[in-house]
Amino acid sequence: MAEPSKKRKGSSSRSQRHPETQDTPIPSSISSSLFSSKEQHTWYTNLFSSCSIIDPKFIDMDFFSDESFKCIQAFHNSNLIPFMSSKLPVYFELVQVFYSNLEIQESTLIFEVCGIKMVIDQSLFYDLTQFSSDSVPFEGALDDDWKFNFSVHDARRLVFTNQADMTRRLLAGSLALESRILHYLIVRILLPRSSNLAQVSEEDLIVMWAFHTG
Repeated sequence: MAEPSKKRKGSSSRSQRHPETQDTPIPSSISSSLFSSKEQHTWYTNLFSSCSIIDPKFIDMDFFSDESFKCIQAFHNSNLIPFMSSKLPVYFELVQVFYSNLEIQESTLIFEVCGIKMVIDQSLFYDLTQFSSDSVPFEGALDDDWKFNFSVHDARRLVFTNQADMTRRLLAGSLALESRILHYLIVRILLPRSSNLAQVSEEDLIVMWAFHTG
């Protein structure tokens, strides 16, 4: 069967420039001038120098311009499209230094780069990203505020096809069309990971349920 022309022209990620199965390698030796102290540089060398950064990807809204997918509207409603469509350059060395020095204190990000200490509180975070930071917190486990409404069984019925086996491992191939697109955009762009893209984790399911139910 011939592949639809839209699928051929679509560029919902940067995979045209970088193979999607590869992460961007990080040089093992980053200039010590990016760190404020020898201890910071040592911390980076021991724990972060061997890590790879997932190659950034973006959503091409032109690809979806002639379609009316509800999941795209959900991203619009959450004000996530500007972030997911961003094609700004990424400076991989600075990303490594940022995370190796990052501290989180009472919802405030504190880090140092090139000896300069930076503090990003919730107000500045919103100014930089236009993301609201006053929503329900979620850190890999179901928050107490969600538990009353969330049901794993109902969530699966919401996103999976009627023929899916609900007792086995959750695979993206069993998702309904809209949900499969939503899952793809979540695991590739919004909460990217480098492996198990075809598997729907419990965290994925909760995030998808949150989008579906608002």
